[in-house]
Amino acid sequence: MSNSKFKIGRLSGKGLLIAAGICVLAVGAAGYYSYNTISDRLNTELIGKNSDTFSADADEKKTADTPVNIGQANVKKQETTAPKQTEAPAGSSAVTTAAPKETEPPAVTEKTPSAMVRPLNGEVINIFSDGELVRSKTLNVWKTHDGVDIAGAEGEKVKSMTGGTVKDVRDDQLLGVCVIIDHGSGLEGWYCGLGKDVPVSEGQSVSAGTVIGSVGNTAESEISEGSHLHFALKKNGEWIDPIALISGEGS
Repeated sequence: MSNSKFKIGRLSGKGLLIAAGICVLAVGAAGYYSYNTISDRLNTELIGKNSDTFSADADEKKTADTPVNIGQANVKKQETTAPKQTEAPAGSSAVTTAAPKETEPPAVTEKTPSAMVRPLNGEVINIFSDGELVRSKTLNVWKTHDGVDIAGAEGEKVKSMTGGTVKDVRDDQLLGVCVIIDHGSGLEGWYCGLGKDVPVSEGQSVSAGTVIGSVGNTAESEISEGSHLHFALKKNGEWIDPIALISGEGS
């Protein structure tokens, strides 16, 4: 009898241990389940918050990177255009704004005076040498003859070839008494070997045919040639043939 009670007591003690173990396992399982549930909920909440944060950051970055003029597509740009030229009203003078064209001045052509006369009507005894050397009878040397010698009686009147201004009246050592006239257009007339009585003076204006002196014998370099007029012409500073010019053969 006592042994049966002991066995029952022993069994009862073992059963308690088993029951206690089961309770511990149950509590552990319940705790594990609760932990997993709470962990999942926390992860869900954290993921949702992080998603909202990332979305907000992305929206903020998008807003920062967006160009300022987005949303202003309908704003019209101000265009700078040249002002239109308006036509002048009828009856008013139009103003031309175009720059004037530069034009070259017309070339000045020198014209030879048309009204010409021979200074002396006589024979040409010595012609223009045109730069070539010829022998001088008086000086007995070879030299150029830069004019023409027109024979004439001493005292015969000498006339101006054409109009002009008396540039100089001089007594040259070789050519004698000379009247130099500026005939214009680059022409300069030298009337040499005149008598000492000269009716014109420097600065005086003369016309074609005006008497400017008389045939003399004052040219020391041509005194052996007899009485004559030494008549010479310069064109732009160069000696030219005066007879060719008077006859229309020269210019």
